[in-house]
Amino acid sequence: MSAKNPRPIERYFQIIEIVAASRDGLTLAEISQIANLPKPSAHRLVKALQELDVLVSDETWYKKFRIGPYMRRILQLCVEPEKEVAFAQMTVDRLAAELGETAYVVRMEHDSIRSIARSAPDQGHRLHVLPGEVLPAHAAASAKAILAFQDEATVARFLTPPLDALTPLTKTDVEAVKAEFAQVRETDFAICDREIDENVRAYACPVHIEAIGVIHAVGVTGPVTRLGQHDHDHWIAPMKQAADTLAAMLATLKPA
Repeated sequence: MSAKNPRPIERYFQIIEIVAASRDGLTLAEISQIANLPKPSAHRLVKALQELDVLVSDETWYKKFRIGPYMRRILQLCVEPEKEVAFAQMTVDRLAAELGETAYVVRMEHDSIRSIARSAPDQGHRLHVLPGEVLPAHAAASAKAILAFQDEATVARFLTPPLDALTPLTKTDVEAVKAEFAQVRETDFAICDREIDENVRAYACPVHIEAIGVIHAVGVTGPVTRLGQHDHDHWIAPMKQAADTLAAMLATLKPA
């Protein structure tokens, strides 16, 4: 950081660093003192960071400020990739063994929804969701499970018309896809019913990480003829449990 006349961006990062280093949060007066800033300047900078969800505060008289969900999401994107994939693989191995179908985990990156782990039992459907594969944002169950919980700007970045009609059942209208996202938020799971392949169905559940939000999803896929033999809950209940377990594991990871 510049010793003299720090730029505004440096002051913002100084405050973020100070708050991140505190275990129990800091009051505005403490931030002002540690950062060597006049209290009005500290207030202005902290308020701007609050508006972006970089910082949050409690509701006590002497508010204490802590790292907010937006900053935590940035840090989550920097976690150790080997451990993230190991946790994801552990999750899909258990889920595939339990359900007898292909299970997978995907992760949201800046411009794509990408598979990071997959497990296919002998009778599983092996033709889809290979590790590293990019999933169509408007059609894949796992992409819907993630994007349903993103802000408007992120959704707009992923749903740029024209949306490809991968099968006759693919939704290609942005508003129709957004309407499905609203349903995902209510049920906490998503479905891809022959929207990518006319013979394939998939279910997915979002992975909710406290204070970060959703950037992962757990999914199960297979032929419609097999997945259609059971009701939704047969697939969703184990997936939700797997998603909760994965969330707990991912929450332990630190930035690389």
